[in-house]
Amino acid sequence: MRAWVTQNGQNFLKFKRTNFHSIRRGCSSSPSIQDRDRCKTLGTSSYDLLQGRFMIPAQEVSTLVTANHMRVEELLSSLIKPASHLARPPISGYHVGAAGVGSSGAVYVGVNLEFPGAPLNNSIHAEQFLVANCILHGEESLSMLAVSAAPCGHCRQFYAELVHSDKVRFIFGEDATPRLLDDLLPSRFGPQDLSPDGPFPLLMQPHDNKVLYSKPTLKLLEERNEDTVFLSAAQAALKEAQKSYTPYTHSPSGASIITDGGHVFSGGYMESAAYNPSLSPFHAAYIHAVTGGMTGFSQIREVVLAEVKQGSAVYHKNNIKLLLKAVAPQANITVLNLQYKSGK
Repeated sequence: MRAWVTQNGQNFLKFKRTNFHSIRRGCSSSPSIQDRDRCKTLGTSSYDLLQGRFMIPAQEVSTLVTANHMRVEELLSSLIKPASHLARPPISGYHVGAAGVGSSGAVYVGVNLEFPGAPLNNSIHAEQFLVANCILHGEESLSMLAVSAAPCGHCRQFYAELVHSDKVRFIFGEDATPRLLDDLLPSRFGPQDLSPDGPFPLLMQPHDNKVLYSKPTLKLLEERNEDTVFLSAAQAALKEAQKSYTPYTHSPSGASIITDGGHVFSGGYMESAAYNPSLSPFHAAYIHAVTGGMTGFSQIREVVLAEVKQGSAVYHKNNIKLLLKAVAPQANITVLNLQYKSGK
């Protein structure tokens, strides 16, 4: 584990290889008779099913549950342990794994991520990672998830933003009894408390924030018009800002991470009615980067942030600079100022 948490790409891969055979021995660290029978039936471990992936396509999920006469919730529960080995918690050393099924029938993985040297409130919880992963793949809802332990209050509050949040089933604990959000967070504060003008599209529903590049930003893009990777990152950040979930502060923003290999990963801002559980655009982009194979912070070359500066209540530049100083001091940050289209 120590080799892995250095955030060095080579050591991270070594961690995965050295643990592979031990993980294959069972579906969990202390499998029950039923678990052992299930592994024998599958003829492979759940880690083999993931193979380092953060998503299992719907067709593969259907084939697995049909061929092995298992329920989807059994598959999700069996993926918790192998998913946790994909987590990156260099501060706590506590690995959390989550697996959920989207409206398409595909299964998604979530893990916890931590930022050494930065305040703890920058940590990403596995349940948040799972939602961002679903959104990344265009899912419109999340019906069920299994997680290592009972979701913390932070995550329960975050899930109150989801469309159909009252129907999401949570599976955890020894009895694995599905629970609803009403069971986990009764009499909760949520979107309905901050919507005086009536209901609005919730998280995982389509959003269209009518923003575009400002004139200074267009000039900057022209100056870097030969840098095709940067232009791609700028366009991705703009698109993420346009579809970001920001009903409470009306501060649309998106971010892209450019790696030293020229890959681009992006994400959009996601707000919570309770504010603190909100997920910044950089955090969402980092989740995309992890699912896309970025093995360490040292691979970040530049972060491109697109946000509306004039009239917005929230800005992300300073917090991102703080994070980069702690985990990726070699990286630059470029801010693209956005503006609302006329007639907003």
